[in-house]
Amino acid sequence: MKKRVLLVLMGALGLVSTAQANTSYAFSCKHFKEERKVEVVYLQRESSLPCEVRYTKDEVSETLWNANYTKGYCEDKAAEFVEKQEDWGWSCQRVEKNTTAG
Repeated sequence: MKKRVLLVLMGALGLVSTAQANTSYAFSCKHFKEERKVEVVYLQRESSLPCEVRYTKDEVSETLWNANYTKGYCEDKAAEFVEKQEDWGWSCQRVEKNTTAG
C-alpha cells in the first residue's frame, strides 16, 4: 500500500511523465464477493485539473471530492480513501484506464 501511495504522490508532485498524468485511473477494492471502485477522473485533456474522485458502490457512482485549482488534491484524497478501505479489510489494486474527457 505504501508503494502505491508513493506513486500517487509522485504523480501529484509532477515527478512522473505528463502522459501518465493525463490518464484517469482507478482502484478496484474487493472484500469477499463485493467490489468498490475509487476513481480519479481528469476532466480535460492533457491536464490534471479539473479533477474528481468518484466512488462506485453497488453500481452507483458519486463524486466524493473535486478540485479546480489545487494540483494533486484528487490524487491525495483517492490515496487516503483507498488506505481507509484497506484498513476496513478491503483488498485494493490500482487499475489503469485510458480515457479522455472532452
